[in-house]
Amino acid sequence: MTVTITLAWVEGRNLLHLTDEFLSLVEEPRRSSDPALARLTPVAYPDDDAAAAEFHRGTADELFDRRRADAVAMRDDLVPFDVDDDTRDPLAPQSVEVHSGHLDAWLRTLASIRLVVAARLGIDHADHHETDDPRFHVYDWLGYRLEDLIQRADDADDAATA
Repeated sequence: MTVTITLAWVEGRNLLHLTDEFLSLVEEPRRSSDPALARLTPVAYPDDDAAAAEFHRGTADELFDRRRADAVAMRDDLVPFDVDDDTRDPLAPQSVEVHSGHLDAWLRTLASIRLVVAARLGIDHADHHETDDPRFHVYDWLGYRLEDLIQRADDADDAATA
């Protein structure tokens, strides 16, 4: 199964840039004190600090390895946008094919990037953020792209099983 999404050139460039920033963030998470990393490693035992710390020590590296691998897979699919072209119409549509082997990686990476943006903007609930502040549009756009990809994957799955 392949899911095709269409992004405006500027959207693809921005998504590529966000993916690259995300990769930089998760490359060496143990050396970073970035609070956004905490959103990427949820607390397993909120009522038991010792158990939570032990769980984090045992799972964080593997979780970040998976997040890096997912982001690399997504970035590989975004390579058509990795071109500096000032003459290109920023609204020109560009199709991206997401093969079934990368679909889950895309979904997890979009969700992870959205969590990082939420952490940096102070959003702790999806319906609890300022709509007048233009910085929040990135958060909303990532949610739209995530929802669109889920819907396209469901439609492709339904078509494949029909």
